[in-house]
Amino acid sequence: MAAEVMHIAKYMQSCIFGITYCFTVLLLSRNRPTIYLDNFNFVSLRNTTATYLNLRIQNENSWIGIYYEDPLNLTISYLPPTKSIESKVTIGQCAIQGFYQGHGEVKYIQASVVVEDLFSMTEHRRRLGETHVSLYGPVKVIDFVVDLEANIKFKSIENKKSHLMMQSGVEVNDNTGTSILKTVQMNDDSGSNTWGVWRWIVAVPLIFLLQIVLCLGCWLAFMVLAFVSLL
Repeated sequence: MAAEVMHIAKYMQSCIFGITYCFTVLLLSRNRPTIYLDNFNFVSLRNTTATYLNLRIQNENSWIGIYYEDPLNLTISYLPPTKSIESKVTIGQCAIQGFYQGHGEVKYIQASVVVEDLFSMTEHRRRLGETHVSLYGPVKVIDFVVDLEANIKFKSIENKKSHLMMQSGVEVNDNTGTSILKTVQMNDDSGSNTWGVWRWIVAVPLIFLLQIVLCLGCWLAFMVLAFVSLL
């Protein structure tokens, strides 16, 4: 009887370790969303130029939803030739309404931004995206920067908040006004998507603490059962 109890206890200990480890990982781990910029293009309508784009937001977390607080700020900037990213010039902005995204879900957002004309009056016939205008010489590529800034909150016990700052460079065909690449993944400038060092430091002792508590409870239960069986 004692040998069987010991065997069951060891088996339960292994199960408890696996359960506590998974519980700790689910409790502490959370990944920021992955965001893609799709179909970025400019359209010229009379005296107005606007850019249209699709945001594809993926929640990579398997168990945690994400709240996107209102508003999400989208900024379009022009990057002058031979200049650094710090020299970018803001040409348009818009606000996107906040929303909730469940675990593992993909959110599609269509956005449009009215932008300033990039060219001088002498070059007015070459407005970006005016495909019916004949251009002379090789087609030029114009560089833009797209920034997305938002405050997000994870739906978890910790209820952690994070400031999200995403950015991507986009090359646009001067003639057609469409991006060279149909899909561009935005870079996360607000930090790594993976666990921070402090999370691992907290996770290890928490796993062993939960394991000790659960093991003591199981041993106590088995001792009670063994005592009762001897009566």
